Amino acid sequence: MITSCLLKMLAFCLLFTASIHMAKADQPDLSKEILTDVKSETANLPRYTEDRITFQLMTGALFSTDAVGPDIPSYNYSQTNLRLGWMLNTPSGEGALSGNFEALVDLSTSFLFEGSGTVFVGPTALIRYNFVQPNWKVIPYIQGGVGIVYTDAYQDDSQNAIGQAIEFTPQASVGLKYLVNDEWSIDLEAMFHHISNANLAERNAGINSLGGFLGATYFFENVWK
Repeated sequence: MITSCLLKMLAFCLLFTASIHMAKADQPDLSKEILTDVKSETANLPRYTEDRITFQLMTGALFSTDAVGPDIPSYNYSQTNLRLGWMLNTPSGEGALSGNFEALVDLSTSFLFEGSGTVFVGPTALIRYNFVQPNWKVIPYIQGGVGIVYTDAYQDDSQNAIGQAIEFTPQASVGLKYLVNDEWSIDLEAMFHHISNANLAERNAGINSLGGFLGATYFFENVWK
């Protein structure tokens, strides 16, 4: 009798164990999908983590306008910007305004194809805010800053826009980055660019220009390590 009961209990345990294994076999393995989803949701965030370094090249053209500012002869010029960026923080917050700040040092070179003089060249300090969202391939940004430029336009005494060799350049931009891969993005930017000397010279009508730029950014990895 005891032997029969033990045999029945053993048979029950074997059947129960087999049923558990069969049930597990029928269930899909979600671990890989979960890891893939987590990686996908944070795919663009490593590019914008604190201390990440970027290098951006932008080229385009700016056209003076009397719709904003003084009525002066046209000053139209091509411009190339070399920018070194430093992510100041990792994206935080929720919603459409989530993002991070980036500090940039810019070296711009402009060649005039209309107007007095031939060149504007000098450095600019910029602060940018990147609107960073999980899974977004396109990252909008806004930025503003001020710099100085050397120009030879002041040598033309017939114009009153530029009064000295060193002028100031307050500016503001909006842009978009299309994330190509982990290291590169293609960038599009619209800029408002002002040039004047804060009344340090008698001639200071200034120049207000609007224009657009196309370029690319490279995201360096682990520069500080």
